[in-house]
Amino acid sequence: MWHHFASSPTSTTTTQSIWPIKLRVAGIPTQTGLEMREVNIDLYSPNWVVFQPNTVIDARLGCLWHVHLRLEPLVTMIPDKCRLIDFLLLRKESKKVILFVCKQVLLPGQQCSLAIIARMFDKLNQVYRNFLEDEQLAAQNPEGGGTPKAAAARPPIIRKIVIDQSDMYTHVLTPVAERKDIKYKFVVAVLVEYIRSLNHYQIPVQHFLYELVINTLVHHNCFYQLHQFLQYHVLSDSKPIACLLLSLESCYPPAHQLALDMLKRVSTANEEIVEVLLSKNQLLAALRFLRSVGGADSASARKFLDAALNTADSMLFYTVFKFFEQRNIKLRGYPQFMPGEHCEKYVKHFEATFGIESLAPLP
Repeated sequence: MWHHFASSPTSTTTTQSIWPIKLRVAGIPTQTGLEMREVNIDLYSPNWVVFQPNTVIDARLGCLWHVHLRLEPLVTMIPDKCRLIDFLLLRKESKKVILFVCKQVLLPGQQCSLAIIARMFDKLNQVYRNFLEDEQLAAQNPEGGGTPKAAAARPPIIRKIVIDQSDMYTHVLTPVAERKDIKYKFVVAVLVEYIRSLNHYQIPVQHFLYELVINTLVHHNCFYQLHQFLQYHVLSDSKPIACLLLSLESCYPPAHQLALDMLKRVSTANEEIVEVLLSKNQLLAALRFLRSVGGADSASARKFLDAALNTADSMLFYTVFKFFEQRNIKLRGYPQFMPGEHCEKYVKHFEATFGIESLAPLP
């Protein structure tokens, strides 16, 4: 800090430090060691030489200092939160402070508007996206790529602090969602805004963020809004989300069908769909689904016959048994099960219930 004295309109302006301090420095060597002496130091002295980024040398005293910036006080010194985020992203070891700021703007009495929060998320996720792209390039070209001349021609990379989804989930979003003094509508709006920002920068959204949205809505019985989020794909399809929906069937029955529809849209979830249908004793629906996706030929006859037997519905067991007889004829030319399928128990039950004459005849 500087203080300027203007003596007259024609005089030159002199500059003096307003905060002189005293420093103990080494003096004249003696037999007992160096003699320490106190000297006055003017802050921002003309004798200082500054080297980027944080080194100060006093040529007259022969002293060297490293400047360390305390980031915590800046939270209150910079009221513009977006500018504060820009500043902190460029500072080392600022992740803790950034997460504190992100949480602070969501708390009662300190809440910022959703527009400002969205801009903060965008700033964080833009850096996050650049980091992911750099990692992808490094993985594709592990040796660094290019000649030394080409590497020297590239502009220097300014490293910024990366705040990923796990950081936000653990230190900001979950603690805020668990507070009872914050309106759940605001929490949901913030979560959706963060998901929007991730999608905007084409960052795959982790399923735990979707789960936090769903759990928040379910906790407040907002099933209609949950249904809309799923219907309009605010929440992306995935196996973990579908499994979570299945667990909600007891409190929201339509969740079962929503989960099945989601699993059908996930092209790699055929086994999960079959298991869900079997758990509901919807064996015929499971067989129809397998036939529609071309999986009937590889289906486990034992699994279906056991499920049919456990329903105690003789006609259902008959239908399932006949389905696999026809499949065996299609695959092998005869209706009998292979020894490795371990279906002897079910064949005996079929014979005892419907008679041996009800078995498909041998070719």
